[in-house]
Amino acid sequence: MDARGRVASALRSEPGRSRGLKARRDQVDTVGEGGGAMGIVGAALVAFAVVGAPSAAEGTPVETSIEDQAARLVALAADVDPVAAAELRARVRAGAAPGALMAMLDLLRTKPRADLGDVVQTLAGYRRNDVRGRALAAWAALGGRDADLAIAAAAADTDEMIRRLAVALAQLHPSPAAQVRIAALLAADPDLAAEVSESPTLVPAEPT
Repeated sequence: MDARGRVASALRSEPGRSRGLKARRDQVDTVGEGGGAMGIVGAALVAFAVVGAPSAAEGTPVETSIEDQAARLVALAADVDPVAAAELRARVRAGAAPGALMAMLDLLRTKPRADLGDVVQTLAGYRRNDVRGRALAAWAALGGRDADLAIAAAAADTDEMIRRLAVALAQLHPSPAAQVRIAALLAADPDLAAEVSESPTLVPAEPT
């Protein structure tokens, strides 16, 4: 997906915040791109509920539309220049619109950047579960210990959709640590365990 498509996909998660946007269910064809575990993660991400959006910090220059904010964040996330990374961090701290954050995180999920690991980790604690879920997926995409930490955070989340995402992330990023976390999660959540047992595609793969 190109940058414009990524922005449009994320903005469909912002009903009422942009003119002429299609229904949220249209996201399934874009965010859920690809098959296998990656497709499962994408499908899980579009299931999150939508709540209100925070405003930008007073006195911080922002674009006049969510589309412009999203396009700028996506461009910054694709730019390896440290100056671009510094601007991205400043915009996130200032309170970028959730739709813009989701567009950026969708890019970082498919094109991980270790130097922006602090950004995705911070957003993994975001109050909205749709942003938080994308941040956890982008964090896990960094692989290795980062993936284990992201899966652990998702498994411990209070939101059931995020905990379900943890199972999909463990399948996509298998490791002994992830296997232990998911086993503990399923032991503590009989309903999720039953769902997993009925949906083999959600069962984490054995660590290699």
